[in-house]
Amino acid sequence: QTKLSKLGEILFLEEEPPLNPDSDGLEEYTILIWKYGRELKKRHVMRFTERSYDPFENCSVKNCVVRYKKSYISSADLVIFDLNHIKGTNELPLKSVRNPNQIWAFLSDRSPLRTFSASASADISDFDDIFNWSMTYRMNSDIPVPYGQTLLLRHRQKHLEIDYEEWNKSKHQNILLAIVMSDCRKTSYRLNYIKELQKHLKIDIYGNCGNKRCKAYAENIFPDELIDCEETIKYKFYLAFENSNCDEFITEQVWWYAYSKNAIPIVMGGSKKYYEQLLPPHSYINTEKFARPRDLVNYIVYLNNTPSDILQYFVWKKYFKVVNEHGYFHTASQHYCRACEALNYNNKDEKTIHDMEDYWVEGKCHSSSIFDLE
Repeated sequence: QTKLSKLGEILFLEEEPPLNPDSDGLEEYTILIWKYGRELKKRHVMRFTERSYDPFENCSVKNCVVRYKKSYISSADLVIFDLNHIKGTNELPLKSVRNPNQIWAFLSDRSPLRTFSASASADISDFDDIFNWSMTYRMNSDIPVPYGQTLLLRHRQKHLEIDYEEWNKSKHQNILLAIVMSDCRKTSYRLNYIKELQKHLKIDIYGNCGNKRCKAYAENIFPDELIDCEETIKYKFYLAFENSNCDEFITEQVWWYAYSKNAIPIVMGGSKKYYEQLLPPHSYINTEKFARPRDLVNYIVYLNNTPSDILQYFVWKKYFKVVNEHGYFHTASQHYCRACEALNYNNKDEKTIHDMEDYWVEGKCHSSSIFDLE
């Protein structure tokens, strides 16, 4: 399915929303988060703090109420099932209580290769013929919830030019590259690639896999929370290597750790076509452009010695802005807003996702091309 939902057209093709954003007179929709409401609320409403934020604060519509109690199963307009937490179909409501006018959506913020938690016994095909809508980072989702977005500025922002001297002064001079990663499996393509880079260049690796510790990690009180590793703000380049090589899977690695910290992202995982579609032009370096890791190292060293060329990687800031929308690091999440917008804007004709493997997994992920070591 490549066709965008109405909400997808509004988000990605800049189509106008079909109705007046003043939603006072509109029907009120009930959204039910099934079973894992506490986990979702912590991120999408509380942003991993002690207080609650209004998830519809900057939303184009506000005529939705989010519920967490199972008793709303018969009356809810939309029921959201978080496959990243659900362990199997035995956790779904009984078919007998399903309201035929209700929309059931599956939510996954993870890649198709890691949809379920390690403790789940579920298989994706167990969920065939159950869901009507998808809620994922992909553009063709019924409810698109990307980790971030590139937005065109209405007016050119001359003042957003980077002052090279200032930028350079704020960054480490001896170690140019950093990455935060916690998945250290030996078979990981990205780990092997990093090891090759390390033969020629120092890299600071934060998280479970490396030599550096983030101070904030020790004070973590929320088990699901991604904690910001603030130390990474001191690097000129950031290795935004995703844990899966899947189309459009572009996460906080790029949006937060690179862009929001004024580092140049070196990207791997989300596939070339989608980096070009979704990220600001000339704002990142794609590992795919280099035949071997050594060539990438040479390019980084060259850039570091050539301020005029490094500055070219920030020209986009005059024309675009990037927004983080994932709810991690106390940023605002758009998940509940998007669900409400979808209820207001999308075509609600009956449809069912018959084959989940085909819809969510098939052909969406790629084994990494093997690089030359010589």
